[in-house]
Amino acid sequence: MMRGLFMLAMTIWSCEVAAQSLSFTSKDPDKPIQVTADKGIEWQQTDKRFIARGNARATQGDMNVVADELTAHYRDTKSGGTEVYRVDAIGHVIIASKDETAAGAAAVYDFDKAVLVIEGAPVSLTTASGKVTAQQAIQYWSKERVAVADGDAEAQDGTRRIKADKLTAFFADAKPGTSTSSTVQGDIRLVVADGNVLLRTEKETVRGNKGEYNRETGIAKIEGKVTLTQGQNQVQGGFAVIDTKAGTSRLFGSAAEAKTPGPGATSRVKALIAPKPQSTGTPPKTAAPPKR
Repeated sequence: MMRGLFMLAMTIWSCEVAAQSLSFTSKDPDKPIQVTADKGIEWQQTDKRFIARGNARATQGDMNVVADELTAHYRDTKSGGTEVYRVDAIGHVIIASKDETAAGAAAVYDFDKAVLVIEGAPVSLTTASGKVTAQQAIQYWSKERVAVADGDAEAQDGTRRIKADKLTAFFADAKPGTSTSSTVQGDIRLVVADGNVLLRTEKETVRGNKGEYNRETGIAKIEGKVTLTQGQNQVQGGFAVIDTKAGTSRLFGSAAEAKTPGPGATSRVKALIAPKPQSTGTPPKTAAPPKR
């Protein structure tokens, strides 16, 4: 009985997700969500939530959410129905769709803001074009297609890697087949790095205070006490431009000298604090997503 009630509530959830989220949603939103749990499913009518415990799994088409515990918070609507506005996942969390996979120790999805927050040490977000990891948290805004990774964060793109205290990844929003761009919807198109930046390519290692990497052009810009190392050779400066496709690097005293905007002047990446998932309480408070 409890499992049937929970599946009914999660069917309502599926309708809400389809309208609000671009990624991490099923390609079959009309199908009911199937929920299983080794230790049972509980319906707390007073607190308006459903809890599935013990290897809990929610599946809809190609979309899967797995955790030690899943909690769906719902509310009444003006039409007299109900809607799920938040889902908490705690313990060994894996959220996977056809195109993305996120993994960590705990996660919260806020349906009103279409924001996924996942914590762990490490936590990861993997797409077809690359992978982002962090030691604290990753916040992902599905509407704006922006992810922020905090704590020794790293983004990988083939043989290229960029690390920093915080990375902000911007995803392509062009639909497949509508542009001559080499990136398609869901690909990471730009990564902005802040704090203790480290860029590695096949030929060199570059360090600095701030940076950005444009995956489509292959151009990386590093700023602030820049050190560029190739084998036993090392040069220093204030601003570096690395063309990873052409295999060339240029070092300048500043971005102004290079006659190009620098990452420090244009990124404006704000600090974001990831909320800890709770089985009770109010929905998480999240900052507005970075703009680029």
